[in-house]
Amino acid sequence: MEPLEKYIDGGGKEAVLSLHNHSVWSDGAGTAEEMCRAAKEAGVRVFGLSDHWVVHPDPELMPVSWSIAPGKLPAYLEELARLKDIFNDENFTLLAGLEVDFFFENFEEVLAGLDRLQPDYLIGSVHYAGRFPIDNCAGDWKALSADGIRAVCETYWNKMLGAAECGRFSLLGHLDLPKKFGFLPDPGAYLPDARRVLDAAAARNIPIELNTAGWSKECREPYPSPEILREARARNIRVIIGADAHCPQHVTRNFAAAARLLRETDRTR
Repeated sequence: MEPLEKYIDGGGKEAVLSLHNHSVWSDGAGTAEEMCRAAKEAGVRVFGLSDHWVVHPDPELMPVSWSIAPGKLPAYLEELARLKDIFNDENFTLLAGLEVDFFFENFEEVLAGLDRLQPDYLIGSVHYAGRFPIDNCAGDWKALSADGIRAVCETYWNKMLGAAECGRFSLLGHLDLPKKFGFLPDPGAYLPDARRVLDAAAARNIPIELNTAGWSKECREPYPSPEILREARARNIRVIIGADAHCPQHVTRNFAAAARLLRETDRTR
């Protein structure tokens, strides 16, 4: 994988870098070509498609419907290579990425397989706590007791720590995702867990994402929260604004608000 440093200006500029995006290859609504065209028209200079790659260790949950289908990963990367030839110029660079779910049980095998295919970058994310789908729907969370919610959150943060400590990801995706549906009564209770993940990221020089999709979810704030973002900035962790776009209209969704938030957190460091 190519390091992302040369693409990161560090200033939170709007509509320049957009690396967290999905197409119909996984759970997006636009084709890869439509997503690239929308990004270029929006003024994005470095655009990445990062469709989901999920290899759940529980065979009963495979294949995962919202991931690139097993056996289709080479074709996905081949299409992105073709689109690079079409779209790349002095003002636009397409990168071929993947959002990879981290599981302690199989991450070494999964990442070794991806090494052979050589995507441009990998986003390390967690969408499952065991068999529990963290961001599937609010109904899943409604069925949990308070202890159940705590257990899911503890598993989530332990897995994010594992993703950071393995040092194999280009960036970490949407920290504090469990808050998505608004079922965390005291998000501050998990700040110590977030700090451990941030310490691991800082030690390995791994950027984190400021994911703007959260502003459009029930939690009504980005991932991570402003509190966690301030902790990241205090550790001099690089922050990459990401739209987590699943349709062409969202490739720079809430980027202006994210840039303002980055400036605000820098002033309060």
